[in-house]
Amino acid sequence: MTLLLVTCAPEPTSPASTDLGGVWTSNAHLFALSQFKMTLTQESDGIVSGGWSAKGDGGGGGCFPGIPCDAFGNLIGRNLASGVGLELLGAGKFEGTLVEPSRLRGVFVVGFGYDTITFVRTAR
Repeated sequence: MTLLLVTCAPEPTSPASTDLGGVWTSNAHLFALSQFKMTLTQESDGIVSGGWSAKGDGGGGGCFPGIPCDAFGNLIGRNLASGVGLELLGAGKFEGTLVEPSRLRGVFVVGFGYDTITFVRTAR
């Protein structure tokens, strides 16, 4: 007797069934940036766009070396069944997963360096 088990999991490159739209914040201090804020809009095909802002210590996110500033820029990415990938243009990349409906956890990558970061949705 042969038993055939079929599952209907989505392909890893399929758009996720979740919507990341809203405002996300993190109190992390990484790579000369702190007080991260992302405002995300998600399309039905999983494409995510919006803007980001952070406090810059100087030398990161578009701030001149040694001069603190309010850093900001646009972002673009995808929310896929396999995870979330966002490019914070001018700052770095976020790669992670939605671990709870209002909590993104992953890594923030700048060049060859990376560190863990958690974002919390504060508004939809």
